Amino acid sequence: MTSTKKGLVIGTVLAMAVAGCGGDADAPQTSSTGGTTTNPTNPADPTTPITPVRSVKFDPSLCTQQAGAPYGQTVGIAGTNMMVTSADVNASASGCKVLANGGTAIDAAIAVQAVLGVAEPFASGMGGGTVITYYDAASKQVRTFDGFSSSPAATGGVADIYRATAQDISTTAPYNLCKTGLVANASISSQQGNTNISARAVGVPGTLSVLDMVHNLYGKTAWNQLWDDAIKLATDGFPMTPYMYETLYSDSGEFDDDGNPVTAGSAVSAWVNSAGTAKGAARCKYPDINARYCDPSDAARQKPLPIGTIIKNPELAASMTTVRDGGAAAFYDPAGTIAPAIISKLTTGQLPCYSLLPAAGSAGSPSVAGTVAKIPSLMTATDFSAYRAVERKPLVGTRFGFTIYTQPSPSFGGVVQLYNLGLLERKNVATTTFNSTAYLHLATEGSRLANADRRNIVGDPAFSNVNARVNTLLSSAYLDSRAALITATALGTVPTGGTADGVAAFAATDPTGYDTMASLSGKAIKLPKAVRTTMLAKNEAPAHAEDWNTTSNVAIVDGFGNALSMTTTINTHWGAHIEAAGIMINNAMSNFSASTPGLDVNGYAPNKRPRSSISPSIAFDAQGRVRLVWGSAGGGPIPDYIVKTFLGHEIYGMDLQAAINADNFTGQNGIAQLEGGKPITSEVANLISTYGNTTSTAQVTGLTSGLSGISVSYDADGFPVYSGAADNRRNGAANGY
Repeated sequence: MTSTKKGLVIGTVLAMAVAGCGGDADAPQTSSTGGTTTNPTNPADPTTPITPVRSVKFDPSLCTQQAGAPYGQTVGIAGTNMMVTSADVNASASGCKVLANGGTAIDAAIAVQAVLGVAEPFASGMGGGTVITYYDAASKQVRTFDGFSSSPAATGGVADIYRATAQDISTTAPYNLCKTGLVANASISSQQGNTNISARAVGVPGTLSVLDMVHNLYGKTAWNQLWDDAIKLATDGFPMTPYMYETLYSDSGEFDDDGNPVTAGSAVSAWVNSAGTAKGAARCKYPDINARYCDPSDAARQKPLPIGTIIKNPELAASMTTVRDGGAAAFYDPAGTIAPAIISKLTTGQLPCYSLLPAAGSAGSPSVAGTVAKIPSLMTATDFSAYRAVERKPLVGTRFGFTIYTQPSPSFGGVVQLYNLGLLERKNVATTTFNSTAYLHLATEGSRLANADRRNIVGDPAFSNVNARVNTLLSSAYLDSRAALITATALGTVPTGGTADGVAAFAATDPTGYDTMASLSGKAIKLPKAVRTTMLAKNEAPAHAEDWNTTSNVAIVDGFGNALSMTTTINTHWGAHIEAAGIMINNAMSNFSASTPGLDVNGYAPNKRPRSSISPSIAFDAQGRVRLVWGSAGGGPIPDYIVKTFLGHEIYGMDLQAAINADNFTGQNGIAQLEGGKPITSEVANLISTYGNTTSTAQVTGLTSGLSGISVSYDADGFPVYSGAADNRRNGAANGY
């Protein structure tokens, strides 16, 4: 790998085109290459047109942060050379510096992720999973890469993570120190609180593997030149931000990760049971969080450090130094320093186990656990060395004249995004006013339908016929039939499609030797004319919803025209609430469904990847030019945030920052839910009075998105003009020029 010198100016003709648009608006598309824009004539030879040359400046001193950031962004920052946007101002600045020194989008993404792991330890980092949607300008290809966390090879002989394994009931030291009285397959959660916030819910981290994979394909800057900003930040310290503080404690009325209101002056609990009758301990009671992020003077172990307090993480700096010098392989090495430290913390470090679940209170007055869950993982160091990121075919569809490339299964976000946009296109949503009652009725009804079907279909495609079933969901005929269900009266209950609607029945498949790219595996992809792949799961009532306010998103366009949209996560806020080697560790396996194996496409199994809502996307116009690079954090409603932003910017003509800042909606739990604390909340009453919703189907809840994006317009010469924007709900900003 080589670096590019500072101050370099490159003249290049840029056609940000992807191979093909046109045809069936719902079918996956390829697109034709756009031509070069020319000046009218050459004065020296009037018969010969002049081809304008785009000059790109590579100079770190030109990097500029978005005005008003963080928290005060009102207009996106403009630039004509390169742009980065993320959920942290320091991360975006680091990414712009990499681009301005001649790096590519993936080079910058590595630097951004490294800083996010320091400054947003509650959201992402080396202990989590990441997916990347990448546009390569040279080949005009869009490729999607999966670094989701996966389950370990050992399952303990149980159907899901919520059951007691032989290890849990062992009388052999050290496991005899665990809770006694259990029998095999008994519920751990009934004995030990919420298993989701424990080592048992940790998946094998995939973030570094997928970053390494894409860097090997498209990187220009050496791997070991991309980590120093993050290492310095971890060593010298970073401030407690208002958003990080709010993930731990509420000084004013706020919502927790499950969308439940938090009383002012109270701690944020790690979990809330589905009935709302019991809550987990305050996050600051978890030893690893408390030791670094909470106020040592608070005897109740509830309050975080004050906003602005400088926090240092020398252990994380040491781990990143190891990864900087040894590459991703140093992280996954079972004989190295990082993987064994993580395994030790997740297994013997979670002993002795003890009972945690408090006696149930009431929904209005839930009981609160006084201690934290300690349930050992079944993971081994071999699981680290065996992990591989994979490439998958993109999920593609044309909506409102734009061709959108997004993540396939096991992401359900791409399915919901294309599904709901397909319905809204059919219902002529553009004739309504943005965020009006009529608009919100269509948008939430579409989301309710899309999410009902994705729960029945999406999961890891290696284990069932997910892709074929998703193809049906996104077909024109199926979307026509579902759009007809949206009328002037809101659905009381949301139906799911089945075999009578042409959706194939669930069929388990053997994951052994599954080829994520079919015949194209291992090759550079020229997208065929029909590319659409993804997945879904069993019809389950969403008793415990996907969590809400989690994860982090990054959008980048480099000086060479490459574009990257990346969503990265440790799953719910603070993941498993466990830190090892300075790294916060994910709780991704809580995304599996608790059900009988073989009957649920998203059921727990060895070496399986649970489904996720994250779906970073890139949209192209009818001329095949990049128009929008975007994605979001925010748990289950992520695809709704993505849809909202696309509609606001591309259909309603709003500035990208305004579209991102706009009030949120979702229908992901079968309910029309609108963002609390915003003007949109008044529309709940209107949905009830105008469209027949009830208090059970239209509600206010906490919907904290974490959007970031870059829109691309084109000047008279056909050259790109970028607008970068980041959600004002988070600590982010765009940075570029």
